[in-house]
Amino acid sequence: MRTNRPWMFAFWVYLGILLSISLSAYLRIIPSEIAQFPYYDTILHFLLLGIAAFLSHLAFNKPKVKIFNISLPLAPIIVMFFCVIDEIIQHFVPYRSADLVDLIADFCGVILFTWLAEIKKLNNIISG
Repeated sequence: MRTNRPWMFAFWVYLGILLSISLSAYLRIIPSEIAQFPYYDTILHFLLLGIAAFLSHLAFNKPKVKIFNISLPLAPIIVMFFCVIDEIIQHFVPYRSADLVDLIADFCGVILFTWLAEIKKLNNIISG
């Protein structure tokens, strides 16, 4: 699989940040002051998962998969899959709540940021 080394580095760093944010939410160590901002959770879902889709799509050199003759971006589909899994897990955690609005925000962020990645030209493609 062809990768783009600078984007791959950014992707792995960001994935570590994203996983630490998610773990912080499950461990209930996110500062409560953030709740003062209206719709902070929905906005963060949109941005955090959108950026994950953007970086993963560029890092793996914009791979596509054909489903019913439609070419779809593979890495963002994987991001969406993990969004769904996370919302399902939240349903079973007493102090977390699965939220359809958050899932919609995830999907909207993934779609917008994938489009931004699609229009971005790639340089320095290195086999990896």
